[in-house]
Amino acid sequence: MHCEQATKKIHLYIDNRLSLHELRALETHLASCIRCRQELLLLEEVSNALIDVAPVMEPIDLTVNVMQLVAQDVELREQYAREKQIRKQQKTHHSMLLFARQSYTLFRLSLQELLAVLLLASITTLGIILTLPSLRSVLPFTGGDPVSRMVSYVVHVLASMNSGTLTLAFWILGTLLGVCITLALAGNEMRQSWFKAMTDRLPVW
Repeated sequence: MHCEQATKKIHLYIDNRLSLHELRALETHLASCIRCRQELLLLEEVSNALIDVAPVMEPIDLTVNVMQLVAQDVELREQYAREKQIRKQQKTHHSMLLFARQSYTLFRLSLQELLAVLLLASITTLGIILTLPSLRSVLPFTGGDPVSRMVSYVVHVLASMNSGTLTLAFWILGTLLGVCITLALAGNEMRQSWFKAMTDRLPVW
C-alpha cells in the first residue's frame, strides 16, 4: 500500500468506515511508515478534541426573537412605503398649488388691460348691432342728429358693398379684434412672449 492510499484509509478509519480486510492492510503499512503513523496520531487527537467540545445550546427564546425581528422588519418596510407615498402626494399637491398660483398671476388683469378688453368688446358688439336693422333701430342715437345720419350713411355704404368684400373686411376686423382681446386677457408676460415670437418671425431688412 502506498502512502497516498494509506492517507485515504486513515480518514476512513477515523470515521469507523474501514472493513476488517482494509484495517489489516492499513496496520501493515503503518508498521513500516513513520509519516503515516504520525498523521494517524494527529487525526486521532483532533477527533478526540472535537468530541470533548461542549455543544452550543440554542437559546430558549431564539425562535421568538427571530419572529419578532422579522415582524419589525416588515413593519419598518411598510412604514417606509407609507411615508414615501405621503411625500409623493404632498409633492404633487405642492406642484398643483404652485401651478395654480402661477396661472392666477399670469392671467390676472390690470386696470388698463381690463378697460382695453371692455372697449374692444364694446366695439365688437356695437359693430354686430349696426349690421342688424332690427337691433340698429333701438339704438338711442338713430335720430336726426348729424352723428346718427353719419352712422346711417356708413351702415348704408357697408350694406351696399359687395357681399364677398364685406365678409372679408368683417373677417379681417373680427380677427384683429379677437387677437387684441386675447392679448389683453392673456396678461403682460404672455403678450411679451407673443410679441417676441412675432418679432423673431419678421424678415430682417
